Amino acid sequence: MVVVAGYKIRLPHYQLLIPYKKGRGLTGLKNLGNTCYMNSILQCLSNTTFLNEYFLEEQFKQNLNRNNKTQGRIAEEVAAVIKALWTGQYKCIASKNLRFVVGQYERQFGGIEQQDSHELLTILMDWLHSDLQTVPIEIDTSLENLPASERAWVEYFKGKESYVAQLSYGQIKSMVKCVRCGKESATYESFSSLSLDLPSDANRCDLSDCLDMYFNGERIMGWNCPQCKSSQVAIKKLDISRLPSILVIHFKRFYADPEALSTVYKKKQNYVKFPLTDLDMSPHVAPSEKTRNHKLKSRRYHLYGVSNHYGSMESGHYTAFCRNKLHNKWYKYDDHTVSSLDKSDVCSSAAYILFYSVLPERNPSDM
Repeated sequence: MVVVAGYKIRLPHYQLLIPYKKGRGLTGLKNLGNTCYMNSILQCLSNTTFLNEYFLEEQFKQNLNRNNKTQGRIAEEVAAVIKALWTGQYKCIASKNLRFVVGQYERQFGGIEQQDSHELLTILMDWLHSDLQTVPIEIDTSLENLPASERAWVEYFKGKESYVAQLSYGQIKSMVKCVRCGKESATYESFSSLSLDLPSDANRCDLSDCLDMYFNGERIMGWNCPQCKSSQVAIKKLDISRLPSILVIHFKRFYADPEALSTVYKKKQNYVKFPLTDLDMSPHVAPSEKTRNHKLKSRRYHLYGVSNHYGSMESGHYTAFCRNKLHNKWYKYDDHTVSSLDKSDVCSSAAYILFYSVLPERNPSDM
């Protein structure tokens, strides 16, 4: 067990049931008809160290929830894919069963049309959480006496968490302040990824620029101030109230063309520079929550996966860049093909979703 952002996370045991093999984690995924978007996400999840160990060691079976919409089937199929990817026995595999089950619950992912990898990731994480949501949230006081952020967390998950939620869900604090009287009103919302805008006036930018755009305050008109009892100008400011162990950052590359007569989507091709190590998120933590998140002051997020999109909305292709912990190297996962990648090539204008981890790293010799 480790403490991250002031919360206890139960991590899998430090051993794997599958013995070391040279090709472990270097297996490709067949394209089943424009399923490159799904393959990209699965490879990034497969390289999420403590998540894949949770499935490889079959600890998830102790927490299966059969009383929800997906009845634990998504977790079982994801586990089966990750196991196959890490046996080291196959050059590539086909995730037909997972695709079939996913298509049963969301038809758009069962066809042969190209889909959005971030949309799939969001739904998949929600399903995995729901399939494993059997862990009671422990609180040492009544719900009414909890700080507002913690109360919102418990209420959002209805009193039960999952290992997926403990690893990859965070919380945003939205503060609205009346310019006239200074009255503040805060709300809290859980998230499994941060979706960031890209600057429209620059072909190159830094991740820090995108984060600043997201977290900087904005002036809003017509806010009904509960103290002034009238419509007022207010400042809305977003901060992080709970940092996740696995931080997923999504770039909003696709947008509706405002000049088109009908709905036409275009893609922003900005080159975004982002750190492979030492991403510091502490400047974006809400001041009121820094005591709870103080454990992260001396810790940094490290990149281990990128879901890339090449081309346009109408004709595109997804790949994944992932850092394989067993080999301590970066690899390119392009459907059935897996090849080594120089870390200097990880940043590109194709980067669509970034996967960062703040969890303690494992020594490959322990595996």
